[in-house]
Amino acid sequence: MSDPVQDFGFQTSPNEKELWEPTAQSGVTDAATLNVENDEGDMHTFTQFPDSAIDDENAETSDTSGLIDKKENPIWSFAFYQKLFDVDTNIVLNRIMGSMIPLPSKSFKSAYIGGRPDLYGPFWICATLVLVVGVCGNLTTLLTHYSDEKYHYTPQFERLSVAAIIVYSYTFVWPLLVRAILWWRKTASGFSVADIMCIYGYSIFIFIPVSFLLLIPVPWLDWLLTALAISVSGAVLLLSLWPAFRDDSRQIAVVVLLVLFACHAAMAVGLQLYFFTPLSISYAPNATESAPSKLNLDHSTSLPNPTGRSFEKNGQ
Repeated sequence: MSDPVQDFGFQTSPNEKELWEPTAQSGVTDAATLNVENDEGDMHTFTQFPDSAIDDENAETSDTSGLIDKKENPIWSFAFYQKLFDVDTNIVLNRIMGSMIPLPSKSFKSAYIGGRPDLYGPFWICATLVLVVGVCGNLTTLLTHYSDEKYHYTPQFERLSVAAIIVYSYTFVWPLLVRAILWWRKTASGFSVADIMCIYGYSIFIFIPVSFLLLIPVPWLDWLLTALAISVSGAVLLLSLWPAFRDDSRQIAVVVLLVLFACHAAMAVGLQLYFFTPLSISYAPNATESAPSKLNLDHSTSLPNPTGRSFEKNGQ
């Protein structure tokens, strides 16, 4: 590496003293200067030096930093929602795994979401859960009455509509109320509606594998699996939303979180009761069995006589 003094056309000797001193220049704060004293005692000061490779890299970084568009897109624009669906598959899988293994030491938002919430994963998780719950609910009724010869299976397609209303409303409408509570309490400015929707969407993923296990015709095991799913998904919600409410008073924060957990449990129990409780089948009486085999007329029974003639017994 060349000597900056030689580059400026001034030759130094071994007897010369080189002193680096940070001094305040006019218009420059903490600018570095080089003071060189020769054999005759003359002091030479240098304040300008050639750029190094590190300076070039910093210059390129500063030049490209202005190219990043930090302008927020309005909520009615397509670009606003496009960024919420611009997510990599590995990120979605990582967030799904994190939602099934809640850790008290870190919240789901800070560890997996950060500042990049997405709605791609929650949307397809809800769609998958609606399909799985609807199909498994029909299979529960079918497997319960499979040995009954009189039972004729009829698909309950209206259950898919009910499942879609419950799941999508809970994932994308309920977070609006949660955000309204945060706004009312003047807490958690770092939690956006997209953050809360993302948390709720990934937290219900565990109900997908549990729905398949609920096909096992053991009532106590079904309720145990439901309680396990509520506990895991509820822990993800509470650990993620606790930083949003901890700035408020402790009593209010605890009460609000308990209410949110109770609503979460009510949603899960409602799905359990509506879809995985076998439908009771009532059979209509058989028309061929209820009708008489032949018409038996009582002699004392009077029949309508359209001709107006009178009939007597034994042909009399």
